[in-house]
Amino acid sequence: MSPQEAPTDAQEAPQETQETHVAEAPTSAGSSRGLRTPLLVAIGCLTASVLLVLASTAGGITYLVLEKRAAEATTTFHGATYDFEYPVDWTETITGAELPDPDQVLELRSSDETKYVTVLDRTGPIMPKDACNEVGDIAAEQGLGTEQNEVIATRDVAGREALHHRAVTSDLEGDFASSVVDTWCITKPDGVVLFVAQTFSDDANPVPMSEAKDVLDSWQWTLGEGP
Repeated sequence: MSPQEAPTDAQEAPQETQETHVAEAPTSAGSSRGLRTPLLVAIGCLTASVLLVLASTAGGITYLVLEKRAAEATTTFHGATYDFEYPVDWTETITGAELPDPDQVLELRSSDETKYVTVLDRTGPIMPKDACNEVGDIAAEQGLGTEQNEVIATRDVAGREALHHRAVTSDLEGDFASSVVDTWCITKPDGVVLFVAQTFSDDANPVPMSEAKDVLDSWQWTLGEGP
């Protein structure tokens, strides 16, 4: 082969390679166009499914939020020297002269009649410890402290110390089998406030009233009765 012919072969080789590559390109493009329609349909179906799931999830979240807000709805009790909030679906059972104790200022009942709250405002030279001892004696007399009947803790109520007494029984007779009575004996300048939260259960495993903590957390002293 002469030196002049070598460049000619070198120029022809790329042309054959280029022609082969160009000839294959339309085939590949044609396949892509053939798959485009079903691919778009699949993407559309997937998008619709995702939107449906998101809509269902959003609806469920909205329902749960509304349900939670309804469960958290409260109303306010205004005592002589304090305010607190309690669930709006609790109702006052007896008021005024009908109250069995002259120091009793409030009695509430839950809608399912398994939870009761009583508030007694005792004025005079009485200490929280003495008040809680009295609560224990009454629980024993009424058969409400057969499993437990003692002071179990202290807690802060709007800046004032409160003793927490608990009476538990699991052998009630009547509509319910067991009961828990939690009483907080709260210090005030001229006496003691007793906040009593009682729950009843159909079985032998009574559960303390969960709402009691929220009520005590909402407690506020008025008329200069702060800590």
